[in-house]
Order: sequence, then C-alpha cells, then structure tokens
Amino acid sequence: MDLTRIGTLAILLILLSGSVFAQDAKPDLAELWETGSLWEVGDNRELVKDARQELIDAGEDGLKFALTKLDAGDTLHIRCLRAVFKGFGASAYEGLVENITNENATARRNVAELLAQLDDPRAAEPLLEQCRVEESLGTRLAQLASLAKWKVEDAIPLLVEISQSDVDRIRHRATSLLGEYEQQAAVTRLIEMLDDAVFYVRDGARDALKQGTPDTRSVCLARLLEHLALPGAEQNLQRIRLLLPIVASLADDGVPAVLELALKHESGLVRGDAASALVTWKQGAGLLNEQVDVIELLNSAIDAEYDPYAKSAIETARNKLTKPDTK
Repeated sequence: MDLTRIGTLAILLILLSGSVFAQDAKPDLAELWETGSLWEVGDNRELVKDARQELIDAGEDGLKFALTKLDAGDTLHIRCLRAVFKGFGASAYEGLVENITNENATARRNVAELLAQLDDPRAAEPLLEQCRVEESLGTRLAQLASLAKWKVEDAIPLLVEISQSDVDRIRHRATSLLGEYEQQAAVTRLIEMLDDAVFYVRDGARDALKQGTPDTRSVCLARLLEHLALPGAEQNLQRIRLLLPIVASLADDGVPAVLELALKHESGLVRGDAASALVTWKQGAGLLNEQVDVIELLNSAIDAEYDPYAKSAIETARNKLTKPDTK
C-alpha cells in the first residue's frame, strides 16, 4: 500500500515538474523569425501567420529581437519585419527612433519605412535631421517618403535636390513625393520634370500634378498660358502637351479659352492633344458649362485640319461626345 502511494506521488511530482518547465520555456525567437519569413503560399500561410504572431506575443523579448533584424535586406525578411512591427504598434516607437542613426544604411532605410507604417509624426524631427546628412541615396529617399507622408515642409529642398539625381528610378519616385506638397517650390520642380529625358519620369511628374490640389493645377494653367504666349520657336512643345491633360481637370473659367487656343496651335501634336483635353474638360470639370460648345469647336477644327495625326485625334475626341458608345 505504501509503495503504491509512493509511486503515485512520484508520478504526480514528475507531471508537476513538467508543467512548470513548460510554463518557463520561452519560444525560439530565431526559429519563429525564419518561419515568419517563409513564402506565404499554400500550407505555409497559417504557419507564417502564426510564427509572426508568436513573435509579437513574446512582448518585450520579441520586440528586442525584432530590433536586431532591422538590417534585413531580402524581400521575405522585410515582409516579416513589417508584419511584426505592425503588430507591436506604438510600443515599437522608441526603439525605432533610437535606430534612425543606425550605422547600417539598410537598417536606417527600414527604420524610415517602419516609422511611416507606424505613422507617428513625432519622428519627423529626428528623421529630418538624419536625412540632411544621409549618404545612402536609397535610404534618404525612404526617409523623404516618410517626411512627405507627414507633409513636412522643411523636406521640400531635400526632395528638390534628390529629384535631380542621375538615377532614373530615384527621380521617378521623387515625383510622387513632390506631389504630396502644394508649395510653390515643389510644384515648380514638378513642372520642370515634365522635360525629363526619361519618359516614365515625365509621366510621373504629369500624374503627380494631375492629382494635385486645385491650387497646384492653377499654377499649371498659368504656366501653360505663359508657354502658349511665347513665339513658336521658344515654346516647349513637350511641356505644353503634358500640361494640357493636367489643366483639363481643373474647374476654372479660364481653362476652355486656353484649350481653345491650343486647338489652334501650329503644331499638329499639340492640336490633337488639345482636342482630347477639351473633351476631358467637358466630361468632367466643364460638364455644367453651357457657354462653350465643344462639339462645334471640334467640328470647326476638323474642317480646317490638314495634319493626318491631328485630324484623327480630333475626330476620336469628338466621337467621345457624339458617339459615346463607340469603341
């Protein structure tokens, strides 16, 4: 009987010690990190999701570990980094700010992107300070992206500077960041970038201006009028053509007169683009305007047109109004 009791007690002690050990055991953070960085496909989806959540649930230990991975450079690890820091939320702010000046350029870039994700403008001042001395072009661009998100006006000169980079993709990215502002310096630089040698940089500048505020597009209207008033030999046709669709989206009484002027331009390319811009204006900002007969303007332009490209472009534009169902 005594032996039975002793055996039972021994088993209970073993079970209790195992339970305590299980409670004290900490997750393998390194293993969770690697699992959380796997491809999120098929059966991996839940596995990756759970691993990331365990890192977050590890609390302070998980955060400290994640801060050691700020120099992650490959796509999968960066995805894990973003997901985990999103989970940590505001608790990660101090640790991220402390790493704004991290000695590793990749880490500084990731910190800038994570702070933008956290969306806490308190980080703007230290981030701007580092951005002013940042030597890595890609890292500086990430820092400027965060500052542009918070519309930090002191970042505009730095954006104008980086928009003059010899690297095409850097200039292209700068267009959308400059587009976050409506200050004169930013708008003026975007208009200048309509002359860029690379087509997608020009398109980026055009799109940024087109999506800008009415004040931004009003500046574009004034610039377009200035260009059209110049002698033909001094006009920048490329800039005129790219300004036309921007101005067409503006609800301003001066727009139809400027577009009509462009419709009579000596360049067939400009005339064709002006016709398209007139239709865009009529279908949008000028929808309720009953004073300007766009169809009559286009009819007259077609009758007087001799350039094959312009004639085709004007006819296509007119059909959008007279035959809206025609493809």
